[in-house]
Amino acid sequence: MTAKHYPPLWLVALLVFMAFVFQGTRGLWEPDEGRYASAGVNMERSGDWLVPTIDAEHPHLTKPPIVYWALASSFTLLGENEWAGRLPAALAFVGTGLLLFGLGRRFCTARPWLPAIVWALSFAPVMGSNIVSTDALLMLFEAAAMFAFVEAWAGPPERRRTWVRLMWLAWGFAFMTKGPPGMLPLLAVIAFLGVHDRAKLRTLFDPVGLLAFAVVGFTWFAIVILQDPDRLQYFLGYEVYDRVFTAKHNRNAAWYGGLLVYLPALLAGALPWWIISVVGAGGPATAWSKLRERLRVRDPQWLLLLYWFLLPLAIFMLARSRLPLYVLPLFVPLALMLSRPLANWTWLDDGRLRMLAAVTAVGLIALKGYVAHFHTDRDSRAMAVAIRQNIDPQHFDRITFVDMRPFYGLNVYLGRPVKGVPIESAKGKSSAFAPGEDLCSELARNRRTLFAVKQSRADRFRAGVARCGSTAPSEAGHFEADGNKIALFTVTRQPGGSSN
Repeated sequence: MTAKHYPPLWLVALLVFMAFVFQGTRGLWEPDEGRYASAGVNMERSGDWLVPTIDAEHPHLTKPPIVYWALASSFTLLGENEWAGRLPAALAFVGTGLLLFGLGRRFCTARPWLPAIVWALSFAPVMGSNIVSTDALLMLFEAAAMFAFVEAWAGPPERRRTWVRLMWLAWGFAFMTKGPPGMLPLLAVIAFLGVHDRAKLRTLFDPVGLLAFAVVGFTWFAIVILQDPDRLQYFLGYEVYDRVFTAKHNRNAAWYGGLLVYLPALLAGALPWWIISVVGAGGPATAWSKLRERLRVRDPQWLLLLYWFLLPLAIFMLARSRLPLYVLPLFVPLALMLSRPLANWTWLDDGRLRMLAAVTAVGLIALKGYVAHFHTDRDSRAMAVAIRQNIDPQHFDRITFVDMRPFYGLNVYLGRPVKGVPIESAKGKSSAFAPGEDLCSELARNRRTLFAVKQSRADRFRAGVARCGSTAPSEAGHFEADGNKIALFTVTRQPGGSSN
């Protein structure tokens, strides 16, 4: 294999630097980073790597466990801190960038490293690699699957079967990262081959590859469903049907929600390169004309990239649970599309490209630095400092938030599990905070619990404690978070109860 098959060292250095700069400077932000980090910490502490929990008690099955396994491994190796929590996403950033170099060898032969530069110096991938979530890992596995597919589709026929099997293995990891949404590019592949290359469609469904996908993608689901058959209805109903067809998750579910969430995310996330690419193509009208011409002559590479980008985007638009990071994997095909006109733009020689990349990198690093030091009242590290000023964590075993969203990231900083309960559970259905539990059931356990309540609801909390038959709570201080003053209480004992 010649040197041109390997990514240049400067590209690897760029990817590593952009991924890890300011990696551990910023505290964990609520709610998403706190929730994922807490599940990883609980897995690491408990040793239970099968069923994730965010409160160290109840199963948390909203996502398959790969992200939690990655976080638990990182916390085990590096300790419970922000740097370890963001390590999986940073490594995913580096891996995805290297895969883009490999894809560039097929889609951008003149400058195979250009798609990796465009992607690595775009706003969304850089910021996404600094967030504790599933999306960066999903982007990595989807990119790996598509890389394997492209090699099977465009590479030597004698290696096609190997690449197809590797593709299915990568789809298994994508499915184990986020479930069905991780398979959307596969639908694009099937649609592309079904319309434009049916002969190769038949070779896609290799039995060994399908078996690898099934083992990797379904084994965990099978085990946890065998433990509790009701979980199948949860996965198919709440996590699939409700996210696609209902507003139950309350995530920009209006018919126009996709326009408000995804279009700004794509336009801002691909800055500055989509503007440069349009200029390099001769302006918007010329760029559109050239694209239409490539489609008219049925350019297979352009068709594949458009299927890869547009079909998942259309499904994201139609589904009624929408968040900006859902489209993070789409910046891989987008970077390939933006790079193609840039690779042939004679004005953008290597010198100008280096200058442009350097200016963009400095701007993005400065932005990461600003965000890393940005003050927000959703920073669980700052909350933990404020709580420690009120009470030593050695004096309580857990933190329970009452009638409000828990700040799960405190688990990482205070070393104490975090959960949430309502004052009273709605009759006939589970609580949105902790299924089947309420304040009375929490008090009945007689644990050393630190209760956190919005100051505006403190009187209601005291009344609830009295209704549960416990002694009056003692206020232990307060802290500011999420636009509210949060009061801290301890309840020393439950009359007639027994200590656990």
